[in-house]
Amino acid sequence: MKYSLKIIVMLFMVVLTGATIGTAIGVNPMWVIGVLLATAFVPRQLGIVAVSLIDLARPSGSNPGAGGGIKSEIILIPSENVVSIGDRAADGVTVSSITLKAGKYMKRFYMTDDVIEPSQKKIKGSNVDSGGWECSLKGFHPGFGAAVMSWIALNGYSFKGYLIFRNCADNTKYLIGEPCNEVHVDDVQAKWGATVEKERGQEITFASKQSKPMAIYTGPINYDPTSASW
Repeated sequence: MKYSLKIIVMLFMVVLTGATIGTAIGVNPMWVIGVLLATAFVPRQLGIVAVSLIDLARPSGSNPGAGGGIKSEIILIPSENVVSIGDRAADGVTVSSITLKAGKYMKRFYMTDDVIEPSQKKIKGSNVDSGGWECSLKGFHPGFGAAVMSWIALNGYSFKGYLIFRNCADNTKYLIGEPCNEVHVDDVQAKWGATVEKERGQEITFASKQSKPMAIYTGPINYDPTSASW
């Protein structure tokens, strides 16, 4: 009943406003009323383009929600090596290209297989028109060797760029980071390992606060053919 009353009141106000405006500017009031009615009843959202919801079915397979399966090959892309990141496709998640500067390559960063933990969390904004996503990847690099210690010393505070990791089961590549909201080293925790079965090395977390969830990257990985680490 309350909803019907609101509609009646709104229609009355639209007709009254349309008649007043039409008379004032010398236009047929019915045209003005028609425009106002269309504006009043067309669904809209301020600040964004309205997108229709899609049906979301159960993923295929006998165990679609099982965890695990991240490969140890983490790919880092320094932002200074990037010319452009391709726009997301109509599905809102697929990125098909990353263009690098001439002579620049993506960098592999080894992490032990069963310790890699990707994460994605929605960040609440101060109102419904603000907010974002906190995407991260935590993993363990074994040892206190000179190479990893040097990497931490040189990049622990300065690294900015993008991160790709693979799902082992289907080889899907996920991308964290976006232009203006790049990945950085969020945390480094050294573990010494008092006995042989205890882990000894560096627990490193990469993170990005970005406007959209992590993407699925379908383009190529451009390795450095001269790197001794391959």
